[in-house]
Parts: sequence; C-alpha cells; structure tokens
Amino acid sequence: MLMVILVLLLKRMIALIGHRHDGALEHTLAYSGKPRRSEIEAVSMRLRNALWMTVIAIVCMLAIGCHRTPDEVAVKQAVAAAERAAEQTDAGAFADHLTDDFTGNAGEADRAQLANLLRLARLRHESVHVLMGAVTVVPRGDRYVASFTVTLTSGGRLLPEDMGVYDVESAWHREGEEWKCYSATWKRPL
Repeated sequence: MLMVILVLLLKRMIALIGHRHDGALEHTLAYSGKPRRSEIEAVSMRLRNALWMTVIAIVCMLAIGCHRTPDEVAVKQAVAAAERAAEQTDAGAFADHLTDDFTGNAGEADRAQLANLLRLARLRHESVHVLMGAVTVVPRGDRYVASFTVTLTSGGRLLPEDMGVYDVESAWHREGEEWKCYSATWKRPL
C-alpha cells in the first residue's frame, strides 16, 4: 500500500515539475475573473508543491525502511545465524547467540563448553557440517520456543560418536535488540 502511495506521489511530483503552460486554456483564464499569475509565481508555486511532494515521499520511504522484523522471523534468523557460526567453527559468533547463563540438556552443557568445543574443532582444523530441517517457532509469552531437527557430521575425530540426527528444542528471549538462546535440549529421535 505504501509503495502505491509512493509511486502516485512521485508521478504527481514529476507532473508538477514538468507542467507547461497550455495556451489553449488561456481564454478560460481571461473570462474566469481570477487574477492571472505571473510566470515567476507559477514556477514558484510548482517548486513549492514539488518540495512538499518530495518531503512526503521521503517520509513514506522512511516509514517503509523503519519496518520491524516480526519476532518469529527474528528468532528463525538467529537460529540460522547460530547454525552458520557452528558450521564455520566460529566459537565467538556461536556464543553470541547464547545467553551468559545458557544451559543445555538440563545442565549437561553450558555456553563456555559449547564454545570451547567449537574452538577445539577449529584448532584441530576439523569441519562440522550442520544440516537443519524446518524451524518451527511458537510464542510463549514474551519468549519463543524454536524446534527443529539437525543432522551433524564431522570431517574429523573430535566427537564422532556424538554426530548424527537430533531433535532440538531451544528457548529464546530478547536481550536488547537481539534474540538469544537461554536453554536448549537435544536428543536422538527414536
């Protein structure tokens, strides 16, 4: 809708700037009883109208640009960013998506342990491959639960017994402008 308004405003602005005096309408001005404008007044009025149209167009563009991403989409984007960081064995980027008090599998793992695991993989020049299924995001008050299936494979021997398919359920909440995971559980499907 805003794009339609923006296009109409831009067309009107172009029409105002490009307006030319039509001699065929001159006779109606002579008999209308209205005072005639000088050419300078007419140009001045067209420029003023064009300026207002420009201001309105800028305001519309800012309104379009200030659109906020829905929370569900932002959580899915955060999950995808964490997945990319894990696949690149970037421990810092991965840990940025976890809260300081993150707990995994009811205390089996914390933020530092997961980040150190990725650091070790990078130091050993091992690769981690992550294949994610569809992410389902469900609101729980002001928090969200993201569920997905993930398949982990490795190009090394760091954790060969831990590689495989997992069902993951992760809990997310907003910290400032970012969504961070504060809890996650993962288990092998039956």
